[in-house]
Amino acid sequence: MSSSNSDVPARNSRATRSSLACLPCRARHLKCDGKKPECTRCAEATRECLYARSRRGGLDRAALAERRQRLAAADGLPSLGGVEPAPVKIPQPQAPTGQNSEPLLLSPGFALPDDPGTFGGFGLDEGFSRPTPPTAPQVQFQDIENDALVNLYYKDFHRFHPFILPRRHLIKLSQDPGREASFKPLIAVVRFIGHIYDSKQWSASFKDFVELCFLQASPNDPVMVQCRLLYSIALFWHGYKEDSKREMDAAVQLALQLGMPRQEFATENGCQDPVLVECWRRTWWMLFIVDAFYAGTLGAMNFATLDVEATVELPCEESEYESGEIPEPKTLEEFECREFASDHTSFSSFAYLIGAIRCAALAISITPKVAVKEASTQVIGAADSVVDAWLLLLPKDDKQVISKTGIIDELMFQAHLVIHVATIGLHRPLSDLRFNAIESVSSCSRDPPADSPTPDLINVHTIRVLRSVEAQIRLLALPARPFNHTPFITCMVSEGTLALLSACNFLHKGKELAIARDQIRMTIGCLKALGEVWPRTARNVREIQMIARHVLGLGPKSTKSNTPQSTGVPSLSGGEGQEETLGSEGGQLSSDDDILASLANMDTVCGWYSSSDFATDMSWWEGQ
Repeated sequence: MSSSNSDVPARNSRATRSSLACLPCRARHLKCDGKKPECTRCAEATRECLYARSRRGGLDRAALAERRQRLAAADGLPSLGGVEPAPVKIPQPQAPTGQNSEPLLLSPGFALPDDPGTFGGFGLDEGFSRPTPPTAPQVQFQDIENDALVNLYYKDFHRFHPFILPRRHLIKLSQDPGREASFKPLIAVVRFIGHIYDSKQWSASFKDFVELCFLQASPNDPVMVQCRLLYSIALFWHGYKEDSKREMDAAVQLALQLGMPRQEFATENGCQDPVLVECWRRTWWMLFIVDAFYAGTLGAMNFATLDVEATVELPCEESEYESGEIPEPKTLEEFECREFASDHTSFSSFAYLIGAIRCAALAISITPKVAVKEASTQVIGAADSVVDAWLLLLPKDDKQVISKTGIIDELMFQAHLVIHVATIGLHRPLSDLRFNAIESVSSCSRDPPADSPTPDLINVHTIRVLRSVEAQIRLLALPARPFNHTPFITCMVSEGTLALLSACNFLHKGKELAIARDQIRMTIGCLKALGEVWPRTARNVREIQMIARHVLGLGPKSTKSNTPQSTGVPSLSGGEGQEETLGSEGGQLSSDDDILASLANMDTVCGWYSSSDFATDMSWWEGQ
């Protein structure tokens, strides 16, 4: 497809705007002049130039069905009731004469298949490293059940955020030819996350292919809410903050536009399939949960879904969702009145996580913006009542975080961490766990109080913080290894670790100090395990290590200060580029000074609390 020099305008010539862009330029968000058979950019880069097929014109349904049956008969494929899967929207690229053929945007992980019946180019080169290689180098749409990357997603990630269809049900529905185009981008994101767990590396080719699938998908398909939510999580914890925010904002906007918070939405779009109806309920509530996690982790992203009036019912238990036996759903109003219900009334772990986030938001909203001594009684009297009510109303037997067989209930695990990190953030500024100036390098820290409460109440706040830290430690020490949880627990755990470091510095002595130091070692080890998959967590580990060396006086450059005065530590609130320089390898910095210098260009990693306006922009967990 090479063009002559006369067909390619000079680089400095004035480009005209074209309403038609080729797929490579659209995937890279580049301007395209829309020339055919290849645009100027692709011609200059000697790259295959492909355009999406026009949806106008073409064969009618009868002629299209006849052609599919004819192709099926020629290939010896079964008829599936006279309807065959639609041909893939991505046309097969043809190599220019005298050149080697290379697939568009899909190397090294993908290759467009020779068989148009395969699922949108979900192929894998033989050289792609994995513990259990797939049985074939290319995965057909009908063969998702044997796709190694899909299996890894469900094995290593799905239970942390269980809102897409269960694996068995996804395989079943994906066989429907009429839903192929809808599920194609979702399978692409699922395989991308599976690849991250498999290789522990970011893949630009997988990223490009996901965005290519997004471009070809229907923009108003409810499945795109799931796609963009999953993709946003992967982007965020690999340092693509702006891209992640764009995808999250698009997911929230689409969900609100479709009316997903309404009770009727799940039924209207569930195709009379109880599992699919439950899936739509879970999609809204997981959007709510992740939106809260972003608000707590970063602060810069507003908790936009908090004030949305949602009438959608609460999700059921995970075992019921997986089995397909969906019970009559309970409502949020019923959950809010659970203290008056009979002892036999039960709610799902998903519902308790939703309740924990709502409780934390309410507790923080009623807390004074500045931690002065007058705030002490208000925190104890009002905010603690909200948090304690969630804990006291937990069922004694049904809602254990770990089962008798050693399986962790990931949603209850997250819910308990949310409650305890909220308690730590509310009480530490009023406690005797003083702030060290070096903590300012971490967005988990917050400004010390301007005034000191009365001595009696100091002890109350201190005990509250220490008990929540101990509860966090017990959760991390649960006998389930390897340590694998959602990356969003990074900032919850970090907040407790900073409080424990302060206790080591100001309170603990002798045996208590030795135990606390071991607890810090375990916490850092847990976060390191998460950092092997998510580079943003790995960077946070190095922050905590540097702070610990200074607070505990473990190095020649340590700065041990008991007064929270301003230091020369660079601020973390400065501007940033599109990508953070995190890197999957997580290279070690040479010294504490290098770490401090590098933090000047890094955005906030985990800022769960601040005194910013909660009522206006909902940045109610922002770091200082």
